[in-house]
Amino acid sequence: MLQNIRDKSHGIVVKIIVGFIVVTFALFGVDALVTGFNSSDTVAEVNGTEITRTDLLQAAETQRRQLISMMGNQINPALLEDNLLQRRALDDLIQRAVLLNNAEEMNLGVSDAQVDQYLLQAGEFQTNGQFDQNKYVGFVRSLGYTPLSFKERVKKDILLQQVRSAVAASEFVVPYQVDMIDMLQNQTRTFDYVEFDLSAETEKMDVTDTEIETYFSAHPDEFKQEEQVSLNYVLIKSADLRDKVDVTDVELRAAYDVEVSLERSEERQVSHILLELGESRSEEEANELIKEIQQKLDSGVSFASLAESYSDDLGSKASGGDLGYIEKGIMGDDFDRSVFDMPLGEVQPVKTEFGLHLVQVNDIVEADVASFDDLRGQLEEDIIARKIETALLGEHENISDLAYASDRLEPLSKEYGVEILTSDLFGRDGGVDQLTSNPLVIAAAYSPQVLEDGQNSNLIELNDNEVVVVRVKEHNPESLKSLEDAREQVASVLIQQKAVNSLQEKADTALANLDDQDLNSVTGAARGESAVSELAFTLPHPESEPVTAIKSLSNGNLVVLRLTAVESKASDDASEQTELYERYLNQTNSTLSAQAQQSLLSNSAEIER
Repeated sequence: MLQNIRDKSHGIVVKIIVGFIVVTFALFGVDALVTGFNSSDTVAEVNGTEITRTDLLQAAETQRRQLISMMGNQINPALLEDNLLQRRALDDLIQRAVLLNNAEEMNLGVSDAQVDQYLLQAGEFQTNGQFDQNKYVGFVRSLGYTPLSFKERVKKDILLQQVRSAVAASEFVVPYQVDMIDMLQNQTRTFDYVEFDLSAETEKMDVTDTEIETYFSAHPDEFKQEEQVSLNYVLIKSADLRDKVDVTDVELRAAYDVEVSLERSEERQVSHILLELGESRSEEEANELIKEIQQKLDSGVSFASLAESYSDDLGSKASGGDLGYIEKGIMGDDFDRSVFDMPLGEVQPVKTEFGLHLVQVNDIVEADVASFDDLRGQLEEDIIARKIETALLGEHENISDLAYASDRLEPLSKEYGVEILTSDLFGRDGGVDQLTSNPLVIAAAYSPQVLEDGQNSNLIELNDNEVVVVRVKEHNPESLKSLEDAREQVASVLIQQKAVNSLQEKADTALANLDDQDLNSVTGAARGESAVSELAFTLPHPESEPVTAIKSLSNGNLVVLRLTAVESKASDDASEQTELYERYLNQTNSTLSAQAQQSLLSNSAEIER
């Protein structure tokens, strides 16, 4: 069908239809865009409290950072998929709004001092155990917050923690519960057992050709050859476009100027006094306060002591407002424009997004700048790398057109001077190499376009520097294996079945004649002592006579057990264990109570998504 469409897509009638479609989209598409831009930014509403798309995107980004921080390179990329993150973030935001509404109804509140203390102690904002202003500012900006809006977010977090703490504080544990946990945890068991080894039993088994043929005839569907394909493909890398780019002296000079501007050509040791602006202080009030501070400076009061008294900067006020040596780009454009034009020793007011600053320049350090000739080689490599990456992007449309216009890969191979490569056979679960294990390649290989219609795939972007177009070279549909192809697999199944059955018979016989067995005896085994002792702890307490059973280990071995005694006793170090168990029970009860409260509030709330 696709081939028919392809063959007929050049006629005059088709062109008229396409022209009509283009005009239709031109007339009605604009209206759709305008309507989309004017649509509400609210993604959910909880008891009248709106949750905006900005809130959602910020929450999703925070989740992304937390996952990467916790799991590093071991993280499953699927967990970072935008739709999944946003669904989880929206659920969290709704639950958060429910709890915040409840906190407001209870008239709970948080002071600015509590927020400041929390930020000073937060590990993610510290360097060598000290609050790091640059790290704090970078984190806030990366999440799309301003300093004031981030503080407001933290204030709400602390407010929610008050609610959780109140629930946790209402829980209590009675001594009887602690004693029960203590007795169970320190319980010991005395038992006898005999273990039967599956791997040893398997080595004793053999099968005949007749058994193999009989089983294969009765179960042919168990022995299938999975569907497989192998691919021909053209892999185009940005490096393949090296001959298509060049670098001029003008570009090198411009790159050098940028590089020099980014180098630490100058550092300044700066102190400041920050006056935050907001509901609690207007800009006019801040300016009056600046005048007051300047008067005290003129009268001989030190800048450091005034910073300790007046500054709202948590990270520097304790050290007299000292920001250390800074370079351009650290504190923002407004700060840089003023500070890096100030003479040494000058004190001036500066307004930034953080508030109103009174800044003093204490020292200026000039740094050596590399020459153009020293950097020329590296600059040329950097420009070429950027250009070929951009060039590959620019070639996407041409690659896609060549892939679509032909039923072969040769035009692409010739155009870009690359070979047509061939993959090994692989199934729908993918292969073992980088190409055939790529989910996008697997999906394309088994798509109707490629697999059924025999066309080239669309362009597949493997990464920023590599794209590939594939087509099926060989397709082997799922099929039943022949007896000869399946013989080893059938033999393995039969041997395993025989070994399991034989082992079960031996275990049953041993259970019926335990007194005649060479039993291993274990006295007073504790929890977790061994895999076999863990099985003993799954048996009920013996009453008038021992409890017997056959249990299996994770490796398939069978264990015949005879539990003869269970002893419960308190721990030797009662005080330490009592504290541990009490804390465990408190945490468990608090978690359950918090979940119950959350469910009750959510079920009572009016939630619109």
